[in-house]
Amino acid sequence: MKLSFTTLGCPDWSFEKILDEARRMGFPAIEIRGLEGKMLADEIEFFKPGRQQDTKRMLKAHGVEMCAFGSSINFHDPEKLPAMLEEGRRAIDVCQNMGIPHIRVFGDRIPEGRTADEAAQLAADGIRQLCAYTDGADVDILLEVHGNFNTIEVMKSLLEKLDDPHFGILWDIEHSDKIYGDNFLPFYETVKPRLRHVHVKDHVRMPDGTFKLCHVGDGDIPIAAIVKKLIEDGFDGYFSLEWEKKWHPELPDCDTEFPFYHDFMENCLK
Repeated sequence: MKLSFTTLGCPDWSFEKILDEARRMGFPAIEIRGLEGKMLADEIEFFKPGRQQDTKRMLKAHGVEMCAFGSSINFHDPEKLPAMLEEGRRAIDVCQNMGIPHIRVFGDRIPEGRTADEAAQLAADGIRQLCAYTDGADVDILLEVHGNFNTIEVMKSLLEKLDDPHFGILWDIEHSDKIYGDNFLPFYETVKPRLRHVHVKDHVRMPDGTFKLCHVGDGDIPIAAIVKKLIEDGFDGYFSLEWEKKWHPELPDCDTEFPFYHDFMENCLK
């Protein structure tokens, strides 16, 4: 089982500290979701021309890889498509140069007045163009299960429209849990053929129908069952802790959550 954490969980750490802590806690990889205040791939200082080789040497010295880059690119607004594609092309160039194999994007929402199938078509059209740009590179485009793209209906429609080797699915198990709860198997079977990467976090299903993020293992998501099923099926991607400290500063600090997550996930297989 391969474990990583996203830098979303440690927004105040320097890049050097992130690498130091990843090595100390036994994480072989990190997922980049912002570094030292910069969120766009081409604005991160460590990824700019003139810094790239030094950055690669730092990673190698720590024995840590970068398994994915989390962008905010989304495809639910046709008017923003040119800007999203431009951001995507820049991110692909950076990730190719830095050896980052996956870029996360969103379909995200079903726009008002559109059907689920039409929303899936918008996402498919945008992703297809990014896949065309990345052809020949070692970078894949992963759509995250997020927003309205968390149902079998939408995901099945999307998968029917995209058949590109550079396209994959990033399964955020918290977002599909909002719809399917403990009955995760039908959703998993839908995305399984394209599953490349998994985001792990936990929440409590509140009586009023809302969800409250919590310490991994203290919530209602059947994380252990999901992990066991994926490993049994031969999943060889990363299980990446998405501790959303940047968006939810009230959450406990990563100093305790990251090492706990590492041990928790190892125990899921016992």
